[in-house]
Amino acid sequence: MPKPPVLVILGPTASGKSLLAMEIAARLPCEIISVDAMKVYRHLNIGTAKPGIEDRAKVPHHGLDLIEPNDKFSVAQFLDYASPLIGEIHGRGKLPILDVTSPLYLKALLYGIQQGPEPDPALREQLENTPLDELYGELKERDPARAQKLHPNDMKRIVRALEHVMLKGKPMSELTPWGEMRDDVQWVLTGISWPRDRLYQRVIARVDRMLEEGWLDETRRVQEQWGFSRTASEAHGYKRLLAHLRGEITLAEAELMTKRDVKTYARKSMTFFKQFPKVQWLNVASDEEIKRAALYLRNELREMLIVGGVLKEERDED
Repeated sequence: MPKPPVLVILGPTASGKSLLAMEIAARLPCEIISVDAMKVYRHLNIGTAKPGIEDRAKVPHHGLDLIEPNDKFSVAQFLDYASPLIGEIHGRGKLPILDVTSPLYLKALLYGIQQGPEPDPALREQLENTPLDELYGELKERDPARAQKLHPNDMKRIVRALEHVMLKGKPMSELTPWGEMRDDVQWVLTGISWPRDRLYQRVIARVDRMLEEGWLDETRRVQEQWGFSRTASEAHGYKRLLAHLRGEITLAEAELMTKRDVKTYARKSMTFFKQFPKVQWLNVASDEEIKRAALYLRNELREMLIVGGVLKEERDED
């Protein structure tokens, strides 16, 4: 029997993934799972572009507001949360839609996690207290292929790569980058691709809108009431606004640096997304084109839901 479908919408920030998900959900019984490493944090609402109350009232959303901003959250925790949820949504006679911003989370969900070494707190502390230039130099000796892919200032990934080679006895670069995709469902991967200049315009407009909506006040309130975990404090925008609140940069500098950061992330995440196989890419230049694509996808997905036994009978909700 054909397997039930899961729609995966991927693309860089500000590309219109949530718009496409909501347009499809208006025409089919759906529930949306956010695949975003930052939307799991409560109280970080404006800067993570979480769906508003109105959208959440129309369509059930998952993967939001799971932990406090000073807590830790891992890929493994996300898998424990999201993997059973897909089957539960199918059991309710609905289509799961993955709204994906974090490529690593999606890769783990589709292909699983390659097991690294068991944590060694003493080694981690030793490495984190070693000058970064020394760490990078050691990584170039022990795993030159991995070092070449990392920025010399990327402390987190340099430490992780050194931990791997020290504890596992072999370089991280020797890991197989892609395994076999899990086959318990039928993955329908759809990507949204914009001309780069238009995407950057959308990124800048989004940052401007977030600042107007009170992003700085949100950052100040979270810092005062909860504090930020290390991961949360590195989130785009929050990182620069926290630096401004500490008096290290002006608000204008924080704004410019945030726009630069988000544009860079959009470019890099798109490069990562392009590595996923079997993605149907939608080349768009307007929101109207995204809405038209939703009509086409709705017809295809409805048939797949019926054939896969999720819908008991054909429904037309237009």
